[in-house]
Amino acid sequence: MKRVLPIYGILGFLALILSEFLHFKKVEPFYSWFYCFAWWSYILTVDAIIYRLKGNSLLINRRKEFFLMIPWSIFIWLIFEAANLSLENWYYINLPNSTVERWLGYAIAYGTVLPGIFETMELLATFGLFKNAYNKRRVISQGSLHSLIALGTLCLVSSIVIPQYFFPLIWVGFIFLLEPFLYRFGGKSFLRDLEEGKPGKIFLLLIAGLICGFLWEFWNFWARSRWVYTVPFFEELKGFEMPFLGFLGFPPFAVQVYVMYNLISLFRFGRGWEESTCQSNPEKKTRRLTTVLTSVLMVAFSVLIFKAIDLKTVDSYETRLKDAYWIDPKYQKELPRVGIATLDDLLTKTRLKRERDELALRLLIPKEELTHWVEKARLVQLKGLGIGNLKLFEAAEVHSVSALAGEDPEKLYAKIGQAFPEKVPPRKAKIRIWVREARKAVKN
Repeated sequence: MKRVLPIYGILGFLALILSEFLHFKKVEPFYSWFYCFAWWSYILTVDAIIYRLKGNSLLINRRKEFFLMIPWSIFIWLIFEAANLSLENWYYINLPNSTVERWLGYAIAYGTVLPGIFETMELLATFGLFKNAYNKRRVISQGSLHSLIALGTLCLVSSIVIPQYFFPLIWVGFIFLLEPFLYRFGGKSFLRDLEEGKPGKIFLLLIAGLICGFLWEFWNFWARSRWVYTVPFFEELKGFEMPFLGFLGFPPFAVQVYVMYNLISLFRFGRGWEESTCQSNPEKKTRRLTTVLTSVLMVAFSVLIFKAIDLKTVDSYETRLKDAYWIDPKYQKELPRVGIATLDDLLTKTRLKRERDELALRLLIPKEELTHWVEKARLVQLKGLGIGNLKLFEAAEVHSVSALAGEDPEKLYAKIGQAFPEKVPPRKAKIRIWVREARKAVKN
């Protein structure tokens, strides 16, 4: 039977292309919200392709499960955001100044994690990938289950307590910890799949994780509001923002979130997002009180971690023209009248000496003052450095990108500490990133 591609798939594909184009043109909201536009466009497109190929998809046939997956996606990812408060493996730059807009962005972005992975996995399965994969049957003993629980606990605890050396273990710990419980209580379990000699689903998730990992990093790299990694030992060699070895973490991460979601399904009488489980035990209903309490706890947890992200993981906010304290307020009001509404506009329209001279003449200011504005704007925009860090650098006598490029990161860290003894200076890993980016900018 020939099926037509659902209209939302066509719209999703067009939205993906359009958002790419408008992002590079710096048109809002695509410029600031590009990552969210890209991922939701991808999810809609992939779901439509799945329906076109096999006549059954999450959005068409399992819509309730699709929309239920979104808040759980936020909740599950926030567990890793909570872990990152100790790991400090990534931080966010250029986020919206408005708390409402920023938190909405968190929810929309984190809500794509599970749908993105699971839709990709289902698409691979629809193509028949690993359909006939088989391995030797294994016997799962009680001793093995206890050993896995201990290993999972050790992975999670060590990654949080000694993150400098054991940070990668956060991406596998829940697999070992939760799988024995799924196996013991009749949930969907990889241990049971291995026991039956069926490793196909594990392979699908590993590949789906690698695909999604590439897309996460690719779309994040071009986004205005994005994350930057400070992973120990792997700061130099990167693919987009991710150290190359870090890409090895995405496949087990996909397996891990699948396991975590299976645990949630276990408390829903086995109902899940897949075709084989979405109609499980239809006569059994979750009590309303349980649903309400679960929702309240999820919201409370989300608010708590959102606040923690704002406090510790967000490093800089979008720098607006009115935040540029080095520009006299009267010129902040005058600049939009000559076509400069943002700091990006200021940098774009003053690349050539002729352009700077013309702008200085129009504003009736000395050329040196305009050069000062531009140098500060370049520095504050460098890798999302932001206003707060700019003030720290100024106290350390660093006033331009070229000056920062000439600094030794260790000595700059010490100078900032001496200038602000009452404050905790930026982490050395961040300073190394800024110095490295400044040196690249000077070379270019």
